[in-house]
Amino acid sequence: MTDRDLGALLERASEHLPEVDFAQGAWSAAVAERARRRRLALGTVGAVAAAGLAVAAVQLGGTTKPRPTPAVSSTTTASAGVLADGTAYAVMPLEGKEAQLPDFEAGLPSVINLASTATASVFSAARPPQSVVAVYLRVEGEIFQPVLVTGDGKQVLVDGVSLVSTNDASGNSAMPIGPRAIAGGRFVVFPQPDHVVRLDTHTGATVSYQVLSKNVEWAGWAADNATIVARSADHAWTIDGSAPGAKAVAADGAYEGKFRLAATADTRSLWVGHYGEKRALVDQRSVTGPVTEVWQDTLGTQQWAATGAFFDQTLTSAAIQRGNGPIYQGLVAVQADRGKARVLLAPESPDGQTGRFKGCCSVLGWADAKTVLYQSVGSHGRWILAWNIDTGQVYEVSHLLTGAPDDPVTPIALNVGWRY
Repeated sequence: MTDRDLGALLERASEHLPEVDFAQGAWSAAVAERARRRRLALGTVGAVAAAGLAVAAVQLGGTTKPRPTPAVSSTTTASAGVLADGTAYAVMPLEGKEAQLPDFEAGLPSVINLASTATASVFSAARPPQSVVAVYLRVEGEIFQPVLVTGDGKQVLVDGVSLVSTNDASGNSAMPIGPRAIAGGRFVVFPQPDHVVRLDTHTGATVSYQVLSKNVEWAGWAADNATIVARSADHAWTIDGSAPGAKAVAADGAYEGKFRLAATADTRSLWVGHYGEKRALVDQRSVTGPVTEVWQDTLGTQQWAATGAFFDQTLTSAAIQRGNGPIYQGLVAVQADRGKARVLLAPESPDGQTGRFKGCCSVLGWADAKTVLYQSVGSHGRWILAWNIDTGQVYEVSHLLTGAPDDPVTPIALNVGWRY
């Protein structure tokens, strides 16, 4: 059985199941088996594997050089400690050093070319893509078209679906995709100004759910893989995503995730909200941390929550290594019911060198109970990286290729691990 066959079998067997722990266990076992066979192949037929990687890289629009085996050095070994307020921290490598990180197998292709049109085939209902592991949007003028990414790196353009940007009440626009866009490996939802579009990745068919607002900004699946939550800045609606003719039901305060993090007014603590099965807030607490502002959505497991963050530099300055720039951004993770926050700090490059962009790091999900998957963007490229919250180690997962370093950031939704 090939990797693709195994992925397709798992996807078909679990497409209608909620993403609960036993489903995650099955996925983890499949990923472990892929990694085992990959190591065996590399150890026994190294020259052939290197040649195969070169061909695959050309097909994906990437480099023809095989990935280097990372050496243990200051760029790949986690730097960790405790800040003055008691928050445990780890430090990312400098921007541009991501290729030197050890690999982490999360079920994603090692290269995802966000810029190439040559690598994307057109969707066919007769031969739908198997094992969809990610979705992003291709820009065509003012129109966005979904691109489905499979576990073996193929890209499928759904050219029959045309989306427009979302807008808030002030007229600010954004790309219509969020990190919880995919449910069960089959259905993908996209917010639109006054409705939500659901795409079936098996048939290419779409369903439109009307929403009584001109400013729908977010749409995502709840943990049950059946309920869609659509949100504007001030209102929210729930939709039965299994029924094509379902009505959007007003549900102000609803949130599609299990946990939500926010910076509190005193800027030295985090608000942690716990949402129940009805998508309503059921519990909350505050926790000490150096976070002044959070960035993008909160993604979690059954116990942990993480999001992008901006930091109080009076606290993070103690973690700056000699010659590096300031530390004002990164990630924060919190065990929802107890314990202190943990942060992953993103140091800027030394003076005179370009590095990370503001808002560099956004959480995409969790590969397992202890590993956050996130996108990192900077002047030397874009990556999906993994952060182990226990050890502090950062790993390379996928290289996201773009047309130019200053291209607008392309949001990408994953269909691996947890996205509660």
